[in-house]
Amino acid sequence: MYKIAQGFYYTQTYERVNTTPGVTVLLFFLTCGIYGYYCYYKWGRASNEIAVRHGRNGSEKAVLYLILAIFGFSIINDALIQSDFNDWLSIQQSGYQQQHYGAPPPPGASY
Repeated sequence: MYKIAQGFYYTQTYERVNTTPGVTVLLFFLTCGIYGYYCYYKWGRASNEIAVRHGRNGSEKAVLYLILAIFGFSIINDALIQSDFNDWLSIQQSGYQQQHYGAPPPPGASY
């Protein structure tokens, strides 16, 4: 939960939990897990926002994450969120390579 909170804390999204990762984990334990439901809901909304920003078809995952967390399947939420993080990272890296390395040089002039 700490690493997921850290990933969303350092991502610029409108829909995000505005607490540091350490405070998120502390509130999770102090509220006996209820704060986790809120976090998963907000992370689902943030996932949709980030997917749309990266040009992907964003699907609303907030309710799915909330239902899975309520029924004790938070590990599935963690796997889904990690998969989203991996997708965004690959998109950013490919954009970085295209931006900094550009297209391959044109073929040499033929005489």
